Amino acid sequence: MRRLAVLCVLWSVAIAADGLSFQSCANITPQSPAVKLGTNLTAFCFLDQDCLQELGHPITASELFWMVGKTLIPESHYTVINDSVSSVTFEPTLSMHNSLTCSFKAYGQTEVTLHGIYFSVGNPPEKPENLSCICDDAKSLTCTWEPGRDPIIPTKYSLHQYWPEREKEKCEAEAGNNFCTLYYPNFMLYINTAFMVEAENDLGRATSDYVQYDVINIVKPDPPDIVSVSAVLQGVLRIEWKNSMPNLQIKDLKYNLRYRTKDSSEWSEVPGNDLENTRDSFTLQELQPYTTYVISIRCHLINRGFWSEWSKEHTAVTLETAPSRAPEFWRKIRKTDSEEKRAIQLVWKELQSGANGEILGYNVTVKRGPEVVGSYTVTDTTYNITASKDSYEVVLTAYNSQGSSPPSTLIIPPVKDKVVQPPAMKFKVFSQDGQLWVDWTPSSRALGYVIEWCSNSQSVDCSREWQREPSNTGRAFLRGDIKPFVYYLIRLNALQKDGQERSGTLETYLEQGVPELGPKVDTKACGKTWATLVWDPVPLSKQRGFITNYTIKYEASSGPSKVITVNATDREHTLTSLAGKTTYRVTMTANTEKGGKDGPQSGFTTSEFEKGEIEAIVVPSCIGFLLFILVLCVLFCNKKEQIKKHIWPNVPDPSKSNIAQWSPQTPSRHESKRHPFQDGPFTDVSVVEITADEKKSYSDSDLKSMDPTKKNTSAGLSSGIGGSSCLSSPQHSVSDSDGISSAQNTSSTVQYSTVIMGGYQGQTPMFSRSESTQPLLVSEERPDELQQVSEEEADPPTPSQYFKQSFTTEDVGKIPDPLPAAPAQDLSAQILHLAGFSHGHDSLDSTAGQDLNPDSLSQVDVPSDEQKTYLPQNVRQGGYLPQ
Repeated sequence: MRRLAVLCVLWSVAIAADGLSFQSCANITPQSPAVKLGTNLTAFCFLDQDCLQELGHPITASELFWMVGKTLIPESHYTVINDSVSSVTFEPTLSMHNSLTCSFKAYGQTEVTLHGIYFSVGNPPEKPENLSCICDDAKSLTCTWEPGRDPIIPTKYSLHQYWPEREKEKCEAEAGNNFCTLYYPNFMLYINTAFMVEAENDLGRATSDYVQYDVINIVKPDPPDIVSVSAVLQGVLRIEWKNSMPNLQIKDLKYNLRYRTKDSSEWSEVPGNDLENTRDSFTLQELQPYTTYVISIRCHLINRGFWSEWSKEHTAVTLETAPSRAPEFWRKIRKTDSEEKRAIQLVWKELQSGANGEILGYNVTVKRGPEVVGSYTVTDTTYNITASKDSYEVVLTAYNSQGSSPPSTLIIPPVKDKVVQPPAMKFKVFSQDGQLWVDWTPSSRALGYVIEWCSNSQSVDCSREWQREPSNTGRAFLRGDIKPFVYYLIRLNALQKDGQERSGTLETYLEQGVPELGPKVDTKACGKTWATLVWDPVPLSKQRGFITNYTIKYEASSGPSKVITVNATDREHTLTSLAGKTTYRVTMTANTEKGGKDGPQSGFTTSEFEKGEIEAIVVPSCIGFLLFILVLCVLFCNKKEQIKKHIWPNVPDPSKSNIAQWSPQTPSRHESKRHPFQDGPFTDVSVVEITADEKKSYSDSDLKSMDPTKKNTSAGLSSGIGGSSCLSSPQHSVSDSDGISSAQNTSSTVQYSTVIMGGYQGQTPMFSRSESTQPLLVSEERPDELQQVSEEEADPPTPSQYFKQSFTTEDVGKIPDPLPAAPAQDLSAQILHLAGFSHGHDSLDSTAGQDLNPDSLSQVDVPSDEQKTYLPQNVRQGGYLPQ
């Protein structure tokens, strides 16, 4: 690769060296041609065959190609004249490169340029027109012309002047200029001279028409030099100047003098007839006193030549005179703490054009009728006085070093108890040419008019500017600094002879625009479907125009936006038909006739319930609930016994039963006091069923001698209460006979009873009975528990002691002795007494005189007027079934 790169470099160097040699073997004609724009250029390339043979590269014309810059000219534009000559014809344009080359490809690959030329494209010069000359102060002569169409290519212009029969001097203009200047003495005065301009370039030549002048007639003098301007009398200025052409001794000059005040842009000129004669000074008269004037002058040859330029401006001030105008005078009446006095501020304006000098001060004279109340000398433009309710006349004059001005009179009206307000002054305001105009209808009774105005304030007592107008005027513009987009409150006062005034006010703008900011919206109140919005108006200084209306745009977080328009005077608005529990975004726009401006965005969220809606739901619900509770209470009071029967039945207190006196499980009083329910919560009382046949096997004597406290005293009785006799609750029948008959034919029902040792806190043990007709199991009898019986008697139990579930051997010995035999009528009572039920504790009482049939223990006839009491049935710990 490195060898290949070296070979390429050597090859390029060889080809470049050959190219330099080939350039001497060809030639192109024409050399550097100028081509008229829009025409063709034809060029020829001539080959020197002998030169090419020596270089070892013989070529023919057919191998040549032409290029403009780096652009190849198509072969269709070529013409091969012979082996040594090739030509090309094409139309050059301004966008083409201006080089043309003739080339060939050496060794069939590398381009080699044989020869090249540069060409130019342009236009031939046109005839110069409007040739004119002017002589500046007879020192230089300058002629100008119009060259016509741009020739594009370099063109030479020359000015020729001819005297009769011979040419004098000529001037060549610099490239790009259309004028040429000759300096004295290369031109002659007082001799007719012809002038002509010639234009020439590579494409042609053109000459202008001849013009002929006597140079003295085309002289433009230099402006005169103002020597001095002085004030010689009141209203008189004297101006002196110097001739600008003294060397040429040209005295036939006329002058033009102009002047203006310093604050004005309009010039006044002295008539030409007053300055035609040769002179070097002039006096201006009837000028304003104590006024600064600006003065300028120029000159001209009489009947020939041109006006000179205006001279440098000079200023001067006229002398003072006494003021010619009275100052504008006005007053502002203010109330004081005293009802008999008034504070009056006298105000006036400084004199401008009518001052006629420097104002040194003002004289103020206050009169009450013919009496002079006070006379003051003031250097300021305000003065405060205190006056009574009477009418006053105030006279004001201004003075300078030359005297005093005419007086300005102001009437201060008296204070009347009953004042009839005059009708308001009607007028209109409009803007025109950047000024604010006030237009009204003048009145013959008015002494004058005062226009007051203040900006960015709607108060009549604002700090006001003012101006006074004469009585015969019906229109005036405000002579203050009136700006667009600023609010103005204008008041027009018509002064009457008695000092009273008619007035009227109007609001206006010189020009209205879009407000600078919009109002900020706040939420005053909000409900479920409504919201009240409040806002403050846009500050007056930010309104930039009259607010026509407000636009409220509001939208929910998800949903389309809505727009409503409210009046410009409104300060709050209520939105309706809103969705509950929804957040809204609100934007308010203040609009004028020129457009609107949005205020800052705000938001609010509606309530889930309307005000009072919750109360409307909760209060009736509470009232209904209270009524329901009240009805339940009334029903409870009326049905208390029935409800008590189902919810809280009457349960006897086993602790007060006599059965606790003979229970073998009752602990001795001397025993340690331990919890009565440690051994078990229940003591079972089982009731067995005795058939009719078994009943017959017992005699009355057996029943009478039966010991209910000993085990197996009766074969047909068994007890689940520690071996006590079976306590069978008698079945009630309608009559004794019916009960006996039933007992003989059917088996009696034996009830199972259980004493509950637990229960509600503080409640004594209870019995539970069962209506089951099933016989007791053998295990229920527990005969082995009572085999060993101690002769020792147990202490009688107290009513508050409880039973235990089972007996031990020690307990058997504590069973009390058998009770003595009792009559049959007392047997039932004794059994119940042993069970712990007495007459005082809901025990079953036998009817007096009624015999108890031992053969029918299961049947007892209880009187109907006594309460029927049964042993409690199957009561478990923590609950019981109703009796």
